[in-house]
Amino acid sequence: MNIMEKTRGERLILLYQHLPKGKKNAKTLSELLTRFNPTGDKAKSRAKLLEQDLLSLYSLFGDNSICRMPAWEEGSIAGKTPKYYLHPNFTLDSFDNENLFFWEMLDKFTANYLPKNIHNTLTAKIANVKNHQNLQYQISQLGQWKNHLFTIPSLLQAPKYDEHILKTIHQAIIDGKRLKISYLAKWANEPVTRWIYPRGLIFIDNMIYLTAFYKVEESISTPKKVYLDANRNYAIIRIKSVQILEEPIPNWVNDLSLEELSRKGMLETHLTQRGKPIILRLKINHIAAQHLTERPLSNDQTLEPVHNLFNNKVIKARLVN
Repeated sequence: MNIMEKTRGERLILLYQHLPKGKKNAKTLSELLTRFNPTGDKAKSRAKLLEQDLLSLYSLFGDNSICRMPAWEEGSIAGKTPKYYLHPNFTLDSFDNENLFFWEMLDKFTANYLPKNIHNTLTAKIANVKNHQNLQYQISQLGQWKNHLFTIPSLLQAPKYDEHILKTIHQAIIDGKRLKISYLAKWANEPVTRWIYPRGLIFIDNMIYLTAFYKVEESISTPKKVYLDANRNYAIIRIKSVQILEEPIPNWVNDLSLEELSRKGMLETHLTQRGKPIILRLKINHIAAQHLTERPLSNDQTLEPVHNLFNNKVIKARLVN
């Protein structure tokens, strides 16, 4: 194969694939040129080109990739015949420990944030990388650090999400398609059908909401308020079924950012006409009191001792229904 006739991008990939692996198999530039330029055409210029390609690979991937004897760091090689080889543990799938640690944390803590196919790809990539550099990573400081991290579920248990519904919503957002959903509102007895343009997902503590829009006649003269008034938020756990439609999402939907929609305050804790404040007064033990001191139920929460009851407390708080 005459690798030296290929374009630069193809050459670099082919060199990575065909360079001899390991120090004992190292080859000189002329030996490599015999292999990669078998016709012998333009030998002098292609020797220079090959040397530049090897240096480019080294610059891209560092010390543990394309190796040279004497080492690259030694600078001038005047009077010496350098030899080159591919580090036996080098792979294009290798990543430094910082990247691998970040990927692991992303995989561990954001399963519901990522579309299922992307999360599966991420998990497979981590497994593939670990196969190549598992030992080196496990003994590194970052590789050890993950063994010192653990998460405990929130006091408010996270709801169980329907994987198919989440996956379908993710796909509709990615493809920019309209959705048909069956939704059971908080105070309703039966679900209703809604046709919506999905915009994105909003996470509040353990809850995930789909923010979306009803259909609006799009026009240059349509005021922004009309679009904003068509915005609705749907709790994912109350979506009973979902179907992707062929109708594409109009441009104005994506022109309204999630940050801008969040400022509408429709998902914030607030009083509604349906609800009134609940004045809570509850006797709790000292363990619960410690937790609620660190994570109060409301801004005006108070804890008072109970006379004649060892270590018990009375909690008072004003809650929103």
